[in-house]
Amino acid sequence: MTSKKKINVAVLIYPGVELIDMNGPLDVFVKTNRFNGNKYRVFTLAETTRAIRSESDTVKITPDYNFKNCPQPDIIVIPGQIIPGNGPLTFGSGSNKLLKWITQQAQHPGITIMSVCVGLYILAKTGLLTGKKATTHWEAIRGMEKQYPNITFIENQRYVADANFVTTGGVTSGIDGALYLIEKLDGAATALQVADTIVYNREAPLPPDTILH
Repeated sequence: MTSKKKINVAVLIYPGVELIDMNGPLDVFVKTNRFNGNKYRVFTLAETTRAIRSESDTVKITPDYNFKNCPQPDIIVIPGQIIPGNGPLTFGSGSNKLLKWITQQAQHPGITIMSVCVGLYILAKTGLLTGKKATTHWEAIRGMEKQYPNITFIENQRYVADANFVTTGGVTSGIDGALYLIEKLDGAATALQVADTIVYNREAPLPPDTILH
């Protein structure tokens, strides 16, 4: 009896990666493996496998793979990148090598690419969202609308799905985006089991001070 093919979930990391952006979706896929026979192969990925410091240098992370030796992803998670300083790249510079790799990956049939929070800054720079609907952190939407007028930004949503792209709002909404994918791939009952396991309320209202008018 042959084993089922794993679904490869690649979580990108880079200097300044926001930890909940990264760990929220990662944990959703890992927890789902309890209910589906370990369907997901979850790994971290960066330009190199050298240790990387997270946002505010609080955690040092050693990636599992680099762009050259990683398994072919089926799902790519792009967390926010928060870099100290006051320059225009504070919320996601996205190196040319990173942007090129994401653009190339988008050509693979069936791939899904999900940005979390201001990870949208990196995804938007690739041009892949032109003509599509998207969302990001509530504090970033107005600026992104001006910078990327060819993207339709949806306000007051935890996540937005358009074609093979899923974009999510602020920080913990990466969990919502990941649970949406679990519901698509494993069914609503499994998504509910996972949400219960991580004690996460998918139906909770948005905090009132984050709602745009």
